Amino acid sequence: MKSIIIFIVSIFFSLTSTVSVIAMVSGPCSDCHTMHNSQDGSSMNFDDPNTSGVDESLIPNQHLTRRTCVGCHAQGGTLKIIDGIPQVRHIDSSDLAAGNFAYMLGDKGGGASDAKGHNVIDFGNLENILDSPPGMVMESGPHGSQGTENNGVPKVEDFSCAGLYGCHGAGLDLMASVVDGFQYGLHRGDPMAAIAGAHHTVDSTIDGTTVGKSYRFLYGVVGLEVDDWQNTSSSHHNEYHGKTTPRAPLCQDCHDGMGGMGNHLPAGSTITNLCSACHGNMHKVDNGGDGIWIRHPSDIVLPDTGEYADYTTYNIDAPVGRVTVPDIMSNEVTPGTDVVTCLSCHFAHGSNYADLLRWDYSQISAGTGGS
Repeated sequence: MKSIIIFIVSIFFSLTSTVSVIAMVSGPCSDCHTMHNSQDGSSMNFDDPNTSGVDESLIPNQHLTRRTCVGCHAQGGTLKIIDGIPQVRHIDSSDLAAGNFAYMLGDKGGGASDAKGHNVIDFGNLENILDSPPGMVMESGPHGSQGTENNGVPKVEDFSCAGLYGCHGAGLDLMASVVDGFQYGLHRGDPMAAIAGAHHTVDSTIDGTTVGKSYRFLYGVVGLEVDDWQNTSSSHHNEYHGKTTPRAPLCQDCHDGMGGMGNHLPAGSTITNLCSACHGNMHKVDNGGDGIWIRHPSDIVLPDTGEYADYTTYNIDAPVGRVTVPDIMSNEVTPGTDVVTCLSCHFAHGSNYADLLRWDYSQISAGTGGS
């Protein structure tokens, strides 16, 4: 018993003495976990604010957690950060760097619309027009044509924040494995299981080797995380990784070669690599081998000619990627070196405009003489 106590105490001091971490949680375990979901006759489980007609205090969560993903990160209200927890759904006057699901759900902006955000099932919100991610299906290959049943294409009713068909965490492994010191097996398709251990990882190094050491728990993706989750100015913003040559999505981005599915991006991947796993046709390099882009390219160099040459001060309305992720954020942009990414035009979670765009594309006109 004495050895166990010494071991636990040593872990506590080793964790609390680390000052360079960002996402690693601290504080009483009971803030997030409950052993029996009961205290003085009351449930220890928090009600998630996004489901009506269900007493979620009675629903058990994976890993003895007191809330689900949206229960912690989408509490609604006016605050975009609650008790140090970033909120992906809120009505604050400004948004976090990834945007805001509130636009899609109608809590904020010009009215609810499926086109304004990623339609994750965690909110009980399903896409009413599309049946699979736009650009998901290759024109040829094992997945067949878009909309065909049983062809291996994720349907909109499958898309979640994390897990097998989610962006955050790892997917489903048929073989048990150890990540960040935790063992996983068949259950990793579950959203909570997919990120298990990540909140407790010392993430002073973001190298994409584990979920906890990946940029914003996007497994394999690297970048520099601003400590308050907000892009507020040219000198205070995330730094996104980008490459100068786009690549087509690979089978191993979603498959591990052993029957497992989910996010299997290699360490050091870019945001565009992650996006193209579901929106592959949006990133095709050419049309029939003739070198013509049929959609806007991503993971390409920002041109250093014409109007692009004037983009030299970082603008959070049109972020760029860096070929080499810097150790500190920079307010400078170098045309001919820095990179156009998916996030240069889109928010990850949602915006007030169609297609998660950073601006109202329908109101842009050429030749108006404006700036």
